[in-house]
Amino acid sequence: MKRLISFILLIVFLGAGGIFMTMEGKDAVTMASIKKSSLLTADNSNLSFQGVGGKVTAIMVTEEQQIKLGEVLITLDPTDLDLQITKVKTEIQQQDVKIKQTKAQVTRTEDLERQMLVVEASQQTLNLAQTNYDRTKALYDAGAVALTNLDTVSYQLDTAKNVLSQQQALAKKIEAQISTDIQNNAYNIEALQKQKEAMQVQLQSLEVQKQRMILKAPSDGKVTRIIPKIGENTASGAPVVTIESDQLYYTIYVDETQITKYKVDESVTGQIAALNKKVEGKVRYITSAPQYASMRMSRDKGQSDVSSFLVRIDVQRTPELLPGMIVEVNTSETTN
Repeated sequence: MKRLISFILLIVFLGAGGIFMTMEGKDAVTMASIKKSSLLTADNSNLSFQGVGGKVTAIMVTEEQQIKLGEVLITLDPTDLDLQITKVKTEIQQQDVKIKQTKAQVTRTEDLERQMLVVEASQQTLNLAQTNYDRTKALYDAGAVALTNLDTVSYQLDTAKNVLSQQQALAKKIEAQISTDIQNNAYNIEALQKQKEAMQVQLQSLEVQKQRMILKAPSDGKVTRIIPKIGENTASGAPVVTIESDQLYYTIYVDETQITKYKVDESVTGQIAALNKKVEGKVRYITSAPQYASMRMSRDKGQSDVSSFLVRIDVQRTPELLPGMIVEVNTSETTN
């Protein structure tokens, strides 16, 4: 009987306490909406070699080591690429020689220059023959020379005219050939230049591949895992190093009645439970929370009665702050 009375009294006290807590706004639902708990988090990045693979020749860091942006982590053997790069560079040099030789062929006009000298000499010979003919013709008309003399200078004049005509024709032929050669060589030079450009693109591609055989840190952080060992082969895209970012953050879910208290780039004060210490953070972004995070789902509409939002808060890292620590935010202390 006494046990029954004690049990009844306990139920009464608990019920009364629950009523008082509800009246004062300290029931479980209210407390959960006021005090938000989350975990400190650091982003982890799995690094790999992009587009290249090969044998690991050097590992420049160790696990748990702090690293800086751009620091070399792991290198691969570049021997094969070095040979290809040397080969392409040699081919480019040979191409330059071909281009130079072709350009030299375009500028060879010595034949035409020599032929024009011959034409000029032939013209002078014709002028002399014409003068001799005119003089002899005048003497013949005056009866001072015989017909045979006139026939001789007339033949010399005709010969000089034929020679000049032939030399002029040959000069035009050489000039036309040079013009054709210039066009052909211009086409050949353009083709050689295109081939050289393709070789240069190939060289740039090989040099980029060689640069990618040196894996560097994309940001400040800490090495948490190294997968391969020196001498082992690694494939393109296979994770080789895991980096933990120096940037710490935590996320909290806030319903639409409280979201106006948070603004991007504004400060938020959290409490680190393990250290019993406050920590200042800054809101990076606010976005709609996934559907499962919404509260008090309506069975009739299939929609949440109160929408929730996800707030990400960045925290500056210190030696005592570690990923996984619990952070509590009291929304009643957060002001607009």
